[in-house]
Amino acid sequence: MTPTARVLVGAATATLPSGAGRERYHLEHLAELHALPRGDQVRYALGALATSWALRRALTPEAEMSTIPTPSAVPLLCRLRLHHHWRTEHNEAGEAYRRCTRCGKDATGDPPRGTPKHPLPYG
Repeated sequence: MTPTARVLVGAATATLPSGAGRERYHLEHLAELHALPRGDQVRYALGALATSWALRRALTPEAEMSTIPTPSAVPLLCRLRLHHHWRTEHNEAGEAYRRCTRCGKDATGDPPRGTPKHPLPYG
């Protein structure tokens, strides 16, 4: 086995996740090198190095969909309670109340005196 091919296979398997998988693929590549003629060993080792990142992606487990946080449907300014876009609505009895058109929150009571209509400019 050529020293160059051995170094290239070592570099290819160094990119793999640590553990039994890395050692297994290192031994498999070395076994392939032993079966090849000396002239083909470097070409094989270069191929192993070129595809090592794809192999790493295949060996790395993906995160489950249940563990990935989903973005909130409530707008940021509503979640931070900085700005709601209030609109007057009426219930079945004809009573008026205010509801945010962005997040759907119902206003409880009248706004405190002195509260500006739009706490943020261009809100």
